Amino acid sequence: MDRFDFIETRDDVIRNIKTLYHYLSDENDVDTYQWASSIFKNGRIYVIEIIDSHICFSPSRFVGYKDNTKDKHKENHGDGNQTNDVLKNYYQKVQDDRLDIVFQKELSRYHLSSGEKKYWIPNDFTVEDILKYDNNTKMSMNSKHDKYWHIQMHLPDGKGGMEIDSKQMLLEKEPVIGTGEWEDKQCVDFKTIAKGNIVLVRKGSEAIALCEIIGDNFIDEELTEKYYNLNFRKVRILGWAEHYKQPRPSLFSQGSFKSCSPSTEQYKYIDEWLKYIQSHSFIGNCSKLLKEKKNIILQGAPGTGKTYNTAAIALKTLGVTDIDLTDHKAVMKRYDSLLGDQIFFTTFHQSLDYEDFVEGLKPHVQTDTDGNSIGVTYEPEDGIFKRACNAVQTDQSKDIVECIDDYLQKIKGYQNKREIPTVTGRSSLYVWWKEGNSTVSCRSTNSTSSRGEEYTPSPLNIEKIKLQAQGKGVENNWQQYAQAFIEAVKKEFHATTNKPVVLIIDEINRGNVSKIFGELITLLESDKRLNGNHPIKVMLPYSKNEVFGVPSNLYIIGTMNTTDRSTGTLDYALRRRFAFITLKSQDSVIKKFYSDTDNEELGTIALELFEDINRFIENPKHLCGDMSIDDLMVGHSYFMAESKDELHDKVEYEILPLINEYINDGILNVKNDEKKMAFNSWLSLSPVQEIEDEDQEEDENE
Repeated sequence: MDRFDFIETRDDVIRNIKTLYHYLSDENDVDTYQWASSIFKNGRIYVIEIIDSHICFSPSRFVGYKDNTKDKHKENHGDGNQTNDVLKNYYQKVQDDRLDIVFQKELSRYHLSSGEKKYWIPNDFTVEDILKYDNNTKMSMNSKHDKYWHIQMHLPDGKGGMEIDSKQMLLEKEPVIGTGEWEDKQCVDFKTIAKGNIVLVRKGSEAIALCEIIGDNFIDEELTEKYYNLNFRKVRILGWAEHYKQPRPSLFSQGSFKSCSPSTEQYKYIDEWLKYIQSHSFIGNCSKLLKEKKNIILQGAPGTGKTYNTAAIALKTLGVTDIDLTDHKAVMKRYDSLLGDQIFFTTFHQSLDYEDFVEGLKPHVQTDTDGNSIGVTYEPEDGIFKRACNAVQTDQSKDIVECIDDYLQKIKGYQNKREIPTVTGRSSLYVWWKEGNSTVSCRSTNSTSSRGEEYTPSPLNIEKIKLQAQGKGVENNWQQYAQAFIEAVKKEFHATTNKPVVLIIDEINRGNVSKIFGELITLLESDKRLNGNHPIKVMLPYSKNEVFGVPSNLYIIGTMNTTDRSTGTLDYALRRRFAFITLKSQDSVIKKFYSDTDNEELGTIALELFEDINRFIENPKHLCGDMSIDDLMVGHSYFMAESKDELHDKVEYEILPLINEYINDGILNVKNDEKKMAFNSWLSLSPVQEIEDEDQEEDENE
């Protein structure tokens, strides 16, 4: 994996650091942001540079090549020993707890964390020279977590002053917060805390917004004239309070600018708000992409939450706003209530085909009015895809069940029978209802039966018609006739209006997608949907003359396990019709789990295992083939357990078999003795004890 486009000057290094920070600054590009976050936290030795009076970090292997980019680095991340040989010309290696604290604070700006590192600092700098640029070092050394603050802004006379309109300051072209000039700790803290700290802006005990400090303290005469304050800090708005629950009264009521200690309820409130924002940002971005593209696939390694996240994304896409989308229990309760109506779920497998997914001929037993069998016919029956498409055409403002009941009254008695078209439009049916019956009488107008005019060869179960109309079931014997009846009811009561529907396809790459979708692959594209710029309809093979199109309001979410190559991959025809979102294994999810369960001791063990297994998999000596760490890293869900015994069982019976399979399949290249040592360590819930060799310690994991 040799690369020879090495940096030639320190300026080349600084340019690369700016590139990495540029990737980190754009959270709207989910894929790039997640990639950059992984690179940013997973190195072993970091280059430090002072850029615009800010201490910046980057893994040495990323900055070691001239004009490096995401694409170049993903294609070939090079040899860490070679890049370090070049960096020695401009930098010296150090290891210092104070730099670890500054680095953790920098990671926290992106809601990340990591362990101890080693650092390259410029040859003409000392560690003390670096720390001069960190206004918060002393505070951070006392408390790594003292990064949350709350502020109420007053006139310059201080604590007894009038409140100003804080919201207007946050609505400036470049949002700001401000204070007066006081000779007390609150004013000093405001002017000196480092960028990246989180501040809750309040009015009394009422929260207004959550912000991140992004600029140093400054003075501005125009701002002072408008808002009276003398000191200002630029901020980035993370979230407005109207989109989150208010704190309990008096939780944030004291002081003008105060910090929140980690053990306080104030700290917990801000921390939960941040997690809510982070989760909703991901869900919102996925939903936005789904609405634009119509089809997305969540891909990633096992246990990264692909199926778990589909429910929240589906609800967001359907416009559900009255529940917290980060509350999985609430999400699943609403999700279950919409199944079969606005949400449809299926799993692809190797034996699934077009007849199961779209439509196919199914046997139906014909019965007479007494319920006796009189033969078997084969009728077209809709698969889940077609049922999901049909579910778009209903009207939530009109109760379809009530419409059916009203329609039955109109066709009560044979003398009030109606002639309605079949679904294909090729023929028609007579329908009527005998009061008290549980079935609708139905007979083709082409029937030549001599058994009397009220003879009913195709009775339709009324309750099953209602279920089919709601997308919650089908009329088992005469599905197409039942659908014709439903369409007649909709036409009678003008109950045809669009509503959004989400179809979730789990394990989409495990089926033969070309065989399953058939001619409908073309119709999946957004511009070829009904009401698209280039709408296309096709004639379905079993319902014959029925012309079919895919509604614009149907949204498809697929999930795909990136490690599962045994069942084949998506072909290019389908791949280009989907947008792909990679879900990565994240230690932040593990931290939240153990924080919520109040089990920090077990959480520490789980996190150490997670980080150690991550290093093991992405070690350049082990990783081979065309898969990256994002494809292979064991998902965070594997490390979430209620007890030490449960965590041990997950390691022994889930994690180790998975990694062993990687090794057996040649995805990881690991020697037997190294594998044995690692597996034994992990079984004891301990990281692998490595003896570092100074010449080899530069094997980084970016």
